[in-house]
Amino acid sequence: MIPVSMTLFVRIQTQREKAALTVLHKVSMLIGARPCVAGEQMKLIERVIRKRVVYVGRYLSTEQQTVVLPDGRQAIRDIVRPPDAVAVVPIDDTGRIHLVRQYRPAIRRAIYEIPAGIIDPGERPATTARRECEEEIGLRPRRLLKLSTFYSAVGFSTGSIQLFLAQGLVVGRAGHRDATEFLQVHAIPFELAYRWVLTNRIVDAKSIVGILWAKQRLNPQRSGGRRA
Repeated sequence: MIPVSMTLFVRIQTQREKAALTVLHKVSMLIGARPCVAGEQMKLIERVIRKRVVYVGRYLSTEQQTVVLPDGRQAIRDIVRPPDAVAVVPIDDTGRIHLVRQYRPAIRRAIYEIPAGIIDPGERPATTARRECEEEIGLRPRRLLKLSTFYSAVGFSTGSIQLFLAQGLVVGRAGHRDATEFLQVHAIPFELAYRWVLTNRIVDAKSIVGILWAKQRLNPQRSGGRRA
C-alpha cells in the first residue's frame, strides 16, 4: 500500500511538471510567433463563373464578373477594359523634357503629361512610341529605351502602359493628331519636371512613373542604377 504522503507528493510533482510544460510551450510560441496572414494557405486565384458586358464604348468596355474567391465564397468584380498603350519620356540633347498640356474632362482641369497613345492592333509598341512622339510634340526619336511596363489601376482595369525613354530627337513630319485633341507643347529642363513631380504639380500617374524612371536612368551615380 502506497502511503498517502507519497501519493500527494506524486500528484504535486505531476502538477508542477504540467505547469512547467505549459510555460515552456507558451515561451516557444512567443519565440516562434510571426504575423498571421489571412488566407496564406489558400491559392490566390479567383475563378470567373459568369460575365456580363455592361458597356461598350469607342475607347473602352466594362463588364461585371461573378467570381469564386479562394475561400469558396462568391463575389462581384467590376472590370474596365481599355486598350493597352505606350508613354514616352522625350528628352532632347540640351536636357529638356518635352511635355504636353491638355484638358482632361474626367478631372476637369488641364494638366502636364508626357506623350502617350494607344497601341493599334498588330502594331509594335516601339512603333507606337515613335508615332505618338512625332504626332504630339513634332519630334521623332532616333533612340528608344524600354523602361518598364506597368498597370495603372490593377484593382479594376486590365490596361497596361509600356514606358519608353526617347532621345536623339529630330524634327519629324507634320503630325496627324486626333481632330478632337488640343495640346500645348512645353519644353522645360528635366530637373524642373522632376521637381514638379516631387511638389505634386505633375499629377498624371504615367508621367510621374516615367519621369522617376528617367531620373534613375539619367543619374546613375545618385540613384544607384545604370546609365542608359
